[in-house]
Amino acid sequence: MIIWHHPFYWYSCPPLMKQWIDMVLEFGWAYGPNGDALQSKTCLNVITTGGSREVYCSEGSNSYTIRQFLRPFEQTANLCGMNYLPPFAVMETHKLSDDDLIKHANKYGALITLLKDNLSNTDCNGFSFINDIPKLNTT
Repeated sequence: MIIWHHPFYWYSCPPLMKQWIDMVLEFGWAYGPNGDALQSKTCLNVITTGGSREVYCSEGSNSYTIRQFLRPFEQTANLCGMNYLPPFAVMETHKLSDDDLIKHANKYGALITLLKDNLSNTDCNGFSFINDIPKLNTT
C-alpha cells in the first residue's frame, strides 16, 4: 500500500515529496520492463487543504476539483500498475475545532482498517472523496 500523505500545496504536493516520487518510482523497478514492484498495490492521496469543497469545483474559485488536480498522481499510480483510490481529504483545516480534528483522525483510523481489510475500487465508485464512502461512515 502506498499512501501519499501531504498538504495540498499549490495544487500538488510539496517539492520534497515530488523528489521522493522522482527518485523512488524508477524505470525498471516501478514501471517499464520488469518494473513490477508496485503491481496491484493500493494507492491513494491523503491531503489537507485550506480551501473548502465549494472552492474546488468548476464553479468555485479554483475552477477544478481536487480529483482533477490530483490526476498526475492517479496516472503515476496507473503507470506503476497500482489501484488508485479517491483521496481522503481534510479541508478548511484552519477552521477545524479540536473536536473536528478528533473526528477526522478517527475516520482516518477507520480508513486504515478498511484498507488493511482490502477496500476495493468498487467500494469507492461514484465518490469524489474516500471520506464519503458508506463503509467508512458506518465504521
